[in-house]
Amino acid sequence: MSKSNNMNAAKTYRWIEFLLTICLISLISVFISCEENEAIETINYQEIWESDSLTIDHYIKENGLDPVFTTASGARYAIQSIGEGDSINYNDLITINYTAYDANGVIFKSTIIPDSSEYYIYPVFNPLTFTYTSSGWTLDYTSLSVTLQSNGLSEAISAALVNMKTGGQVVVLLPSALGFGSSSDPSNIISPYSVLRYEISPLYVR
Repeated sequence: MSKSNNMNAAKTYRWIEFLLTICLISLISVFISCEENEAIETINYQEIWESDSLTIDHYIKENGLDPVFTTASGARYAIQSIGEGDSINYNDLITINYTAYDANGVIFKSTIIPDSSEYYIYPVFNPLTFTYTSSGWTLDYTSLSVTLQSNGLSEAISAALVNMKTGGQVVVLLPSALGFGSSSDPSNIISPYSVLRYEISPLYVR
């Protein structure tokens, strides 16, 4: 075989080797992608919902919350204190303070400065003011609930506040599907699929 033929054969071999390498990499990528898709498909959201419900049940029992109400979406709330100030009516302009926790008691957002023992926090520092309607829709455009997966928090607040006065407090408990779902909060403080707790106190109406 001539030197020219040997060179051509070597080039052909390298080309075939290159093509085989590309094919192997492509097959591995497809395999990994299929594995990831299968992992995603195996998430059982019903089991997560049931687990969240047990977590919420445990918190309610441990803290003696009674009565506890459930909204259409599945959010639960308990009025801890009705308050002794002004009554709250639909279409009032309301200012509230709130602090948001995960199931482990980690604060991820608050309009007030928490105790020094609390070190995880995304501070808001300004009480939240919104117009209160029977649907609670104005809350959807505030920092309180704009990144949540559903309107469960708005439902619970809307149902609770008309039965309260300023100075009172309501606790709202959200399964992860009504919170941030498979994501964390915007500041990446809490874990995905976290049950959320909001402690909300109306300050004044006008």
